[in-house]
Amino acid sequence: NVSFVNIHNEKYKPWDASNKLIWEDFRGTLDSNIIKKSHIAKDSIFTEDGTTTTIHIEADAYCYSVISFNGSYVGDTITFEVSALFDKSKSWKNTESDYILNHEQRHFDIAEISVRKFRKLLSDSINTFNKAQQNKLFSRFSASNQEAETLYDLETNHSINEPEQRRYDKQIDSLLDAYVAYSEIKIKKYCPRLKPARRK
Repeated sequence: NVSFVNIHNEKYKPWDASNKLIWEDFRGTLDSNIIKKSHIAKDSIFTEDGTTTTIHIEADAYCYSVISFNGSYVGDTITFEVSALFDKSKSWKNTESDYILNHEQRHFDIAEISVRKFRKLLSDSINTFNKAQQNKLFSRFSASNQEAETLYDLETNHSINEPEQRRYDKQIDSLLDAYVAYSEIKIKKYCPRLKPARRK
């Protein structure tokens, strides 16, 4: 989810490598509408040798994260602030499993990877302040993050596919390391304003 939010708020927990999610952070209530919209498989029924087995998959937890982006141009300095935030009030749990908690943390990590990629673009390529253009770029990165999170759930089958979950754990850690240079929330760039040409 994408939002322009005030991060200095008890409702949100900023991504922090040394302050990972704990179950106490999940303060919301289970939302049946989210479960209906999700890609969670329905009950599977198998009959073999006269025995019928029903495999029931339930939604154990939901991580609601937002990506926040703000930009300002004061004096000759552009300041961008990009954050991955965990929304405590909209995230809920139906378990105390460490394994499931890791799966939810990885959702949050994917959001942080998207944020770091966006910070890299802002740091390396943006030398003028154009709010509309930068908001468009932000929307593109946000959409890419949503796709990455959807694919993560699809390929891990919401954590049920353990080998795939382990593969993602390694891949996510590797990407966080690859973009570690872009861990700082704020980016400041010196960018002198163009002075109007003098009339002859």
